[in-house]
Amino acid sequence: MTNPVNDSSVSGVNSPAKTIPWWNRPVTGDGGLLGELLTKIEKEEVPEATLALRNLQLMDIRVFAKTAEAIDSPKFTDEDFLTFARIKYMLSNGIGDYAELDESIRLLQLAIQAKDSFIAIDQTELRYRGYKQQEFYSFVEHLLKNQENTESFREKVNTKAKEILIQVKTEEGQNAIKAYARHMEKISKHVLGLKLLLLFKTSNLSDYSILRAVADVILGIEMKHIYDVKKLVDVVNGNYDAFEPLKHIIQLPDNRKDVEVYALMIQVISLSHQYETVYVKFEQLMKVLQKWYRNYQVLLQIYQEYPANQYKLPQEFNEPIPGEALYLKYCKCLTDKKTGMVYMDLS
Repeated sequence: MTNPVNDSSVSGVNSPAKTIPWWNRPVTGDGGLLGELLTKIEKEEVPEATLALRNLQLMDIRVFAKTAEAIDSPKFTDEDFLTFARIKYMLSNGIGDYAELDESIRLLQLAIQAKDSFIAIDQTELRYRGYKQQEFYSFVEHLLKNQENTESFREKVNTKAKEILIQVKTEEGQNAIKAYARHMEKISKHVLGLKLLLLFKTSNLSDYSILRAVADVILGIEMKHIYDVKKLVDVVNGNYDAFEPLKHIIQLPDNRKDVEVYALMIQVISLSHQYETVYVKFEQLMKVLQKWYRNYQVLLQIYQEYPANQYKLPQEFNEPIPGEALYLKYCKCLTDKKTGMVYMDLS
């Protein structure tokens, strides 16, 4: 039987040096201990396929990093804006005091933005009560209840309006129908427009002018008090008659109908108005970083699988990753120092 220790297929070349005890072997030179040790610890090369994958990821990373850096602005790191960004994150992720309020806030915000249209629609329905006008109002409500998509809704409303106009004799009545259709079209352009129209149509709201009262309350809030919820609660308490009738229209959850909830809602709406333009750009930055992050994760995985202490790494492995400094900046800005919670999700 072959001795596995001396079998060249296992131990390599059958050199005389292998039979010499280590204490009798030279440190350097042919058969030296140093040469054998270096052979054993020599680092492996990173596979070509892995290098190609890394280069591919870096190509995308460079593009996304350049775009992100072009969008980035000092306004995004303003402390008040960052507080608003954290609130928006809590809203969209249903966290803390802002849980379950996102859609209700958007409905209230739209109601305030389109208040003139809602008031005009209500006044038209109350003032023009002819048979054909009422037929038109009922037709619109039927469309809303059947959850028509926006494009179909506008098309059917305009077609019906033309049909009704022929049968309305007075110029005043015709103008009222035209204006009614225009307001319907305007509101329906919003994402939640049709839903809010139906909620108003089926509500028992007797005075639509409270929308103006709520808008005035929000406009009157001083920005220096915007993060003081207690002061905002006082504001709501002083105008509760304007807020309370809207609770069903804006679909507040049954467990979230207290005064403090309205205070949080007007806080968000005020801040949204204050930072509307800045936040749109900030969202663009986050979307680009989201794309960047996917490639970044692949790159990190490669670096973890091929550490410098085991592999012979090309020099470029030590170069900074484009966009990483920007990413780490926002990780720091959007991390709560007390709780460690990160108000940013790029996954």
